[in-house]
Amino acid sequence: MAYILRCIVCSMNSQLQPRILIHGHRGARGLAPENTLAGFACALKVGVDVLELDLRMSADGKIVIHHDRKLNPDLTRIKAGTWLTPPTKPLDHYTFEALQQFDMGHARPESSILKRFPCQTAWDGQTIPDLAMLRDRVAPALDDGLLLNLEIKSDPLKPEQGPTPTDWATTLVDELNTLGLINQCWVQSFDWRVLRQIHALTDKLPTGFLTSAQPDFDTITAHANSASPWLDGYDPAQFSHNLPQAIAAAGGHYWGPCFQDLTRSRVAEAQSLGLEVHTWTVNEITHIETMVDYAVDGIISDYPDRVRTVLAKRQYVLPTVFGD
Repeated sequence: MAYILRCIVCSMNSQLQPRILIHGHRGARGLAPENTLAGFACALKVGVDVLELDLRMSADGKIVIHHDRKLNPDLTRIKAGTWLTPPTKPLDHYTFEALQQFDMGHARPESSILKRFPCQTAWDGQTIPDLAMLRDRVAPALDDGLLLNLEIKSDPLKPEQGPTPTDWATTLVDELNTLGLINQCWVQSFDWRVLRQIHALTDKLPTGFLTSAQPDFDTITAHANSASPWLDGYDPAQFSHNLPQAIAAAGGHYWGPCFQDLTRSRVAEAQSLGLEVHTWTVNEITHIETMVDYAVDGIISDYPDRVRTVLAKRQYVLPTVFGD
């Protein structure tokens, strides 16, 4: 497998701790524009093990790196400098070529995004990239062992808004093979149907089963007196209400829970089943420290620099820094 298991890293320094992987969320969203080449380069300059990014599909069936279903007017300008105004169109109403007219290089002044991420540096001229553009931009880091954690955006509650799980899996596996990236990627999704389809196509892509049990986003609880549609039939109720057991039965390589859903015992339980635990999205120092105390295998953060600082203080092995 291409993914890095949490392990004792051989070193002459016997005091080094087991490795916890640093995932730069959407690149390094707290520091640079999300899901842009500049943002990914920023994460590499901080030093991450994994670049986490979101995948959607354009009107012409091209996989693109973008989070929201619709173009966000607080993040999107025509290259001439004009901000989009709502209502905006879904991403899959544009061909990949048409999407290149948009500049994603900084947030609208006074927007909630900029208030949430006040340290985010603007980089004008950033377009919506595809996987080939990302591969070419981060090639030296890939050669050194960098991993790409690809989140497929798919919603079983709104199937008309995207490709079928089969189409998603087939298109992605074909593209990763074509680009020579199949051994340097993980795939994660809240929609377990897509992950199960990937299992049917290849054993080279480690899969991360994302979950959330938060009031504003719950993928676990049953819907309308039936099992959650996110879980592809792997209802924890069938496994003594044990979510890690359901993921293990579904063939998952790791569990990707919201950090607020975790306890030390749940992490240990998942790991006892052979699952790694890579938790999201952990931004505050106190929360990062708690996740380290829980001995998770990876931390997904908008501020990979903060994760790196915590791990350095505790003498964990750190990833390579790329760039000036």
